[in-house]
Amino acid sequence: MRINHNVAALKAANMLNRNNKSMIGCSERLSSGYKINKAADNPAGMAISRKMKTQIQALERASGNAADGVSVIQTAEGAISETQAIIQRMRELSVQAANGAITDQDRSAIQQEIELLKAEVDNIAKTTEFNTKSLLDGSCDRRTYASNKETTITYMSDGVESKDYSLEITKNPTKAVLTSEGTADMQGTSPAGKLNINGVDVEIPEGSTLTEAFEIIRESCEAANIHVDAVNDAGTTVAIGTEPAKLQFSSVEYGSSNRIEIKCDNQELSAYLGLTNATLEAVGEDAEVTLGEGFATSATASVRGDMVTVTDRNGFKMKIRVNETAIPQGEAAAKMTISVLDAGPMNIQIGAAEGDTMELRIPAVTTEALGINTQNLGTQQGAQSAITCFDEALTEVSKIRAKLGAYQNRLEHTIANVDNAGLNLTEALSRIEDTDMAAEMTKYTQYNVLVQAGTSMLSQANELPQQVLSLLQG
Repeated sequence: MRINHNVAALKAANMLNRNNKSMIGCSERLSSGYKINKAADNPAGMAISRKMKTQIQALERASGNAADGVSVIQTAEGAISETQAIIQRMRELSVQAANGAITDQDRSAIQQEIELLKAEVDNIAKTTEFNTKSLLDGSCDRRTYASNKETTITYMSDGVESKDYSLEITKNPTKAVLTSEGTADMQGTSPAGKLNINGVDVEIPEGSTLTEAFEIIRESCEAANIHVDAVNDAGTTVAIGTEPAKLQFSSVEYGSSNRIEIKCDNQELSAYLGLTNATLEAVGEDAEVTLGEGFATSATASVRGDMVTVTDRNGFKMKIRVNETAIPQGEAAAKMTISVLDAGPMNIQIGAAEGDTMELRIPAVTTEALGINTQNLGTQQGAQSAITCFDEALTEVSKIRAKLGAYQNRLEHTIANVDNAGLNLTEALSRIEDTDMAAEMTKYTQYNVLVQAGTSMLSQANELPQQVLSLLQG
């Protein structure tokens, strides 16, 4: 028997410490609900669970991002649906104005509504926003830059790739411009007579001053989509009646489809207005372009006035507006490059990793982009032409809405997939991290009993040295 080292007590204390430590671990896991409360509990499991938790949180955020994308699309689609309703109303008015049973005054009233509806289409495109980001003014489409500042890219389809496209402008578009050969009479008054301007009858009462006659002609020409100005010999616009001037008639739109034809039934009235001839005629010209590098050999360019439309396979379509000064004065042609960039579209982060994005492109839904910014229903012919333009605009808007619907369907499937992936990862994480409460409680009970037994044994082991005293006492 030894008194310097109580080996039995040391052994009992060691086992008690082990069991106590294990019981504390069980208590920690039971109270936290996690099997891994510190890296030492399971180093490999801790590393795996951290990566899983990071991915789960990213997937949850990606699901929220996709839901935001759905909201963006719903906002844009709702606004475009109203734009479509407005264009449908404009087409209905065009059909009404094309009827020969109504008067020019009726068409003038219709045109007033058309102008207000055009303004509202542009207003919707300008003001439709989501979180202060404009959606319908072209801000959500790819950026384009043209080397010739006298040209504008008004539309690009999804089939247009991001690269440089070159073309050569060989003819500027022109308006139909008709200038009287003689100057108008500033002193006398007009004889009675009638002008016919593009089918619109203009009655000039006898005794009208030049200013009064000019006002009558100007108001009537507006119905025919023609501007009337007074110009001096230098071609500068002047106020009528202030100095010797000629009358200049010009079409609002460009191209060969725009014609000005003026007839007068009174030679004296023609002379008074400086028209000299009883019949005058002028026709505009379309722009001409040659496609270069970047465009496929199968691409074709069609021109209507100042609008060049390039089409090709796979839905390729690009619209380019060419100004009348695109070719500098004195030059025969003008070469230009159109750069289409990747920047511009809204990229929705729909996944947990870099590059897991969906590109959201919404083209401009303005009157200019839709080609309905210059329609004039003042004449029956103008109303007939407008019907076709509004039909094309309705087709284009329907395509945009269909694309937005496809975007939304994809995002909704993305949300379902991301949520499902997050659920499965959460289940896997639970198997690594979460405490099995029943099994852990069984262990806790076991260690608790062992700790109590160890405490009792340690107490008895500490009493063993007392037996040495009985030997010493003899």
